[in-house]
Amino acid sequence: MGFASLTNLWTLIFPLTVVVYYLFRKRFEPKTISSTLFWEEDRREESVSPFIRNLQRNALFYLQLLALLLFVWMLLGPSIKQTQTEGIPLVFIVDSSATMLATPKDSTLFEMNQREMKNLLESAEGRPVSIVITGKEPEFAIQNSDSQSAIQAIEGLSVRYEHNYLDTSIELVKSMYSEHGAEVHIFTDALERTALMYEGTTMSWHVHTNDQKLNNHSIVRFGANRREEGVVAIVKLQHDTEKAQPGTIQLKEAGTEKVLAEETFKGEPGSEELISFKKIETNASALQVELVGTDDYRADNTSHALLTTERAKVVVDATLHELLKKAAQAIQEEVTIDNGEHFDEDAILRITGSEGFLQKGKRPILLIGREDAKPIEAKGEVSVTNDPLFSIAAPKDMYVEEIYPPFADYEVLARVGKDPLIQRSPRGDIILLADLEATDWPLQPTFPLFVWSVVKSLADDAETLGVFTPLQRKSVVMTEAVDIYELSGSYLYTTESANTLQAPAIPGIYKATDGTTDKFLAVQLDPSEKSVATGDSYSTGKLATTDVKKEQKVPVIWPFLLPLLLLLLIEWEVQRRRGYPY
Repeated sequence: MGFASLTNLWTLIFPLTVVVYYLFRKRFEPKTISSTLFWEEDRREESVSPFIRNLQRNALFYLQLLALLLFVWMLLGPSIKQTQTEGIPLVFIVDSSATMLATPKDSTLFEMNQREMKNLLESAEGRPVSIVITGKEPEFAIQNSDSQSAIQAIEGLSVRYEHNYLDTSIELVKSMYSEHGAEVHIFTDALERTALMYEGTTMSWHVHTNDQKLNNHSIVRFGANRREEGVVAIVKLQHDTEKAQPGTIQLKEAGTEKVLAEETFKGEPGSEELISFKKIETNASALQVELVGTDDYRADNTSHALLTTERAKVVVDATLHELLKKAAQAIQEEVTIDNGEHFDEDAILRITGSEGFLQKGKRPILLIGREDAKPIEAKGEVSVTNDPLFSIAAPKDMYVEEIYPPFADYEVLARVGKDPLIQRSPRGDIILLADLEATDWPLQPTFPLFVWSVVKSLADDAETLGVFTPLQRKSVVMTEAVDIYELSGSYLYTTESANTLQAPAIPGIYKATDGTTDKFLAVQLDPSEKSVATGDSYSTGKLATTDVKKEQKVPVIWPFLLPLLLLLLIEWEVQRRRGYPY
C-alpha cells in the first residue's frame, strides 16, 4: 500500500490537540449519594470494574481521537497498486482537409472514411480508442476511450478545410504511443511510404487512401482590382480531367451573389486557362467567382477576392536614421531607400523627414521630425492613447530629449508630459515630432513593431485584413478583440486578442469588427487543396504484442468513509446522553 498525499501528515496536529486538551482539562466528577447507607456499596462497585467506569467517563474522548486519526489517514490518500491487461490501443488519424470532400462515388471521401472507421471498431471491443484530427495544430477528438464513445465522436467529425499537415499528426502519435505500442490507421487521399519510416516493433501503420481518378476543374488563382475604368478580375483555371469538359465561370458580388459577368472555358484535359473580366461596374467590397460544370471535387470551384487598391511600395528617405531603414526592410520585402522623386506619390508610402510632403499626393505619409521648426527640450514621461497603432507595442518607456512644436488641429496619439509627441493628420498622416537621434526608441523592441503597425495601416487598404487560409493565424492591427461575422450578418465567434486573428474554417468573405472599425477578410483554400491525389493503401510495421500490461494506483478511501461516519454518529449519541466531559 502507498500514499498519494504524505504532505498531509501535518494534520496529525489535530488529534494531538485533542489529547493535550483532555490531559490538561479540569476534572470534576459530580456524584450524588442518597445516604451513607449506599456509600460502601458504591465504593465496592468502583473497585470491581475501574476500567469500564473509566471508559464510560472518557468515551467521547476516545471516539473523537479515533475519528480524527481516521480522518488523517484518509487525507494521506491510501492506495494500492493493481496490474491489469488491456488490448493494444487503436489510433485513427483522420485527414480533415478540403480534399476529403471529393466525391469519387455517391459519397465523399470523408464519409467513406467514417464508415470504414466504424467497421474497424466492431472488432475493437475492450481496446482503448483515440482519434486524431489533422491540422497545423492536431488535436484529439477522443483519447483512450471505449468503442461506443469513439463511434459517437466519429459521427460528430466534420471537414475543416485546413491543409492536413499529416507529418505533424504522425509525429504526435509516435511520441505518445511508441513506448507501449499502438495500431494506427491513417485516412487520407494519398501518403507516400517514406512518410512512415519507422524502425520500431511496437507500432503498426495502416494507410487508407483514395485509389480512384477524379475529374476536377479547379480555380487556381483569382484576383481583382478596382481601377478608374472599373473592376478588373483575372481567373486562372486548371483542368485535371480525362476528356474535354467545357463549362462557365460566373463573376458575382460576394454576399448578394449577384452575377456581374459570365465567361465560358474549354476544359481541355491537363490544360490551364486564363479568363479575364474587364470594366465591371460594382460597388461591392468583395467578389467571388464560381465554376459551373461537371466536377467530382467542388470545394475548389469557388474563390473570393477583396476589392482593394494596389498595395503601396514603401520608400524611405535616405537621410533618415539607419535603424529606421533596417526596421522597414525587416517588415516589408519591397523597400526603396532614396528620395522617391521618380515615383508616383499616390502609389507609394513615403517615410520622410520633410513636412512638405504633407501637401502632396493623396496617400498618407510617415513623417519623422520637422524641417521648418526648431526643437525644444522635452519634459515628462511618454503616455499614449488607445489607438490601433499601439495595440501591439506602445513606446511608454521611451526617452525623448527634444521635440518639435506640434501641428495645429492634428489628433494627438502620444505625449511627452503635456506636449504632443505623435500626431495624426485629417488625411491620416502619422507624424513623430522628434528626431530619432534625440530618442532611445530605435534601440527598443517596440520601435520595429510601431513601424510595422504604421506600414500595415498606411500601405495596405484600411478596410481589409488581407487573405487567410482556413484556420490560419495572423497578426492584425485592431484596438481590441474582434467579433467575426459572415457577410449575411451571422455572428461566428470572438477572437482571443486584439493582435491575433484566427480565420474561420470555411472559405469565404467575413467581416471583423472591434466596435468602432469594420474590416473585411478573405479566406481562400490552401494551394495544396486545389487538387485531389490518388494512391495505394498499404500497411507497414509490426506489433510485438497484442496486449499491454498497465499498472495503476487504486485509491482505498471509500472503505474508511463508512466507519468514520459511524464514529461521528456514535459521538453524537454519547454526547447527547452524557453531555460534555468535565
